[in-house]
Amino acid sequence: MSRWVKSIVILGVILSFLKAEEFKHTKVIYYNPVPSTTTLQTGLDLLIQHDFKVISGKKVAVLYNGGSYNHAGQHILDIMKNPVNFNLTAILEVREKTFGTESSKMMFYTGDSARDINYVVVTPANPRVYEKDLNGANLILVDLQNIGVRFDNALDVLISILTLGSESRIPIVILDRPNPITAKITEGPLSKDSTLTENARIPWRYGLTIGELATLLNEEDWIPGEKGARLYVIPMVNYIRSQWFDQMKLPWRLPIDDIYTVEVLLGYCTVCYYVYSNVSYGPGSTFAYQVGGAPWIGGTALLEVVNQQQLTGVTFDLVKFIPGSQKIAVQSGLYTGQECNGIRIVIHDREKYRIGITGAMVLGTIGQMYPHHFKWSDPAAIDALFGDQLFRMMIEAGEKFTTLTPLWISEMTQYQIIRQKYLLYNAE
Repeated sequence: MSRWVKSIVILGVILSFLKAEEFKHTKVIYYNPVPSTTTLQTGLDLLIQHDFKVISGKKVAVLYNGGSYNHAGQHILDIMKNPVNFNLTAILEVREKTFGTESSKMMFYTGDSARDINYVVVTPANPRVYEKDLNGANLILVDLQNIGVRFDNALDVLISILTLGSESRIPIVILDRPNPITAKITEGPLSKDSTLTENARIPWRYGLTIGELATLLNEEDWIPGEKGARLYVIPMVNYIRSQWFDQMKLPWRLPIDDIYTVEVLLGYCTVCYYVYSNVSYGPGSTFAYQVGGAPWIGGTALLEVVNQQQLTGVTFDLVKFIPGSQKIAVQSGLYTGQECNGIRIVIHDREKYRIGITGAMVLGTIGQMYPHHFKWSDPAAIDALFGDQLFRMMIEAGEKFTTLTPLWISEMTQYQIIRQKYLLYNAE
């Protein structure tokens, strides 16, 4: 081989890893699909296609949730149950936030005594992962499907794992996955504090994949610890960040039950704001995650006020619903079996619809129209969702809370500058 040809080969190798060198603590490992394809391949697909080389010879703890499936519809646990070139020491199941189940603070342990494998269930009320949970692993493999908003146990556990990696120096490999509500649209408000970190200024809708978000957190020192984690990210192939989950030709697998369309998922991300109040989102009813109501609400009056706001991409209808009417068991006992009056959120244009503004407007309007009935069930938690206590205080004082929207938009400016540095995929 001539010196000139050798130089070209070496340059090609350098260029193929050039983007990885941009980051101080994080390395991006680019894989080509095998065989070549134009369809979307997740990080898990690429790990399989390349014979698990990145974890070969390692003692591995795998972190997963209900969305950890490959393109063929196989779950990561089924794929890894008989490891050939690595040892599985622990499997950690991440349970998604489910309204009304925040009281449990347990992490449940079982094990496979024959193979000395720890099994840990990480609950939303206690999202921390500890080094003892890993059962001697020297590599943490993360395959978590996120939902695209801050109210997400996958995000809480991600922060916990990065913190653990920073402290223990155990390498972390993240298999990237799509953001189901696009990785293009962002929305405030920003978080100001967290039970896991005081530094992370994460918006309500952050517009990143989980791999991009992990890189941002790790590189911007938004996790506790003196050093960033030893983080490796395996990006997807053929992913377009402007796509919605139902446009990707992937199996419909999300970590939340009863969500079968993108519009219902957007509804879920909207009614998260109701969780710490006495407004029902309709659990166990025909319209779960699509409504806001209560027995003490006059639906016609509420409908008139919310329609005056003329929000983009959405209209509202009158609705009556009975929580629990379609299911014997529901997660939330609020108004179970009682008829509720309220409004239904009808999304007409997912591109223009904004979950944060809609959720805040509906909740705030109900709070101010029915001050003698409306209550916060956890004021500190609602303040955490909105980033501070300003929204709650304005509702209680009867002030015009819609004036917060321009503030939330202006707060996003600095975040957009930071976010831009960690984008791994094209918009179109």
